[in-house]
Amino acid sequence: MDDPISALDANVKKKIFENVFNGMLKDKTRVLVTHAVDFLHVVDKVILLKNGQVLLQGPYEEIKESPYLIEIMRIHKSH
Repeated sequence: MDDPISALDANVKKKIFENVFNGMLKDKTRVLVTHAVDFLHVVDKVILLKNGQVLLQGPYEEIKESPYLIEIMRIHKSH
């Protein structure tokens, strides 16, 4: 899915994520391409790309201390 939650407000985004991605589709393989970082902590695997190259990949707990991810989270929180 290519960023289906990008234009939604925070409450609707959370409900869609819970009811669709983790509800109706819970037994399916899901690939979510998004700029939203709100749900990184609840997905199985995160893959971060920059200029078409994989910079980081793995479970959130393993990559959360990466300087690149920390910078992305800082930018996200400032907006």
